Amino acid sequence: MVSLLVADDHTLIREALCALLEKNQRFDVIAQASDGEQVLEILKTQRPDVIIMDISMPKVDGVEALKRLKGWAQCPPVLVLTANAGDNTVRAALDAGAKGFVPKNAAGDELEFAINSILKGQTYLSPAITDQMLSRGANNSNGVNPMAVLTKREVEILKLLADGKTNKEIGKILFISSRTVDTHRSNILKKLKAKNNQELVKISVQAGLVSF
Repeated sequence: MVSLLVADDHTLIREALCALLEKNQRFDVIAQASDGEQVLEILKTQRPDVIIMDISMPKVDGVEALKRLKGWAQCPPVLVLTANAGDNTVRAALDAGAKGFVPKNAAGDELEFAINSILKGQTYLSPAITDQMLSRGANNSNGVNPMAVLTKREVEILKLLADGKTNKEIGKILFISSRTVDTHRSNILKKLKAKNNQELVKISVQAGLVSF
């Protein structure tokens, strides 16, 4: 059983989210909060496996709460679930310590996948957010985003490679063969002019695909 703390200042949305999560018998919502201040108070007495938190909340918002939690020992990983998915918000949340970022219009299956990913120690960034950041980056007047040369599938594989996944694991996630993954990886290396996976990770972090 995975215990969850859900924080959102909109009561109806928060309760609907909790009901959705608890339909999955693996999830147990042990506490709810309406702002970051309540999250911090709850964590003094309870320790959920994952915190699901909005960004735009009164008193102490999500980013500020993340910053305060950063210094806590054994702090549960935080998955941001918000309607405010602008580039600056995404980067601010990841820089503050969020382990995942999912828009509120995401499907329930993606939310479950995101929770499972961060429980494994991975960073999860919704493909919808990734596409948005890459699209804006490609049109940035400061220069051409290196990711713009990649296909959508190559971006998916690059992110999984940066998260430490093997070709076999990526194949299972994307329902393709490990040989196909290796072909995509070779193409990604060529397009980004990288020599190995370590350089791909560095490029991914710089582009905002992953954050450590």
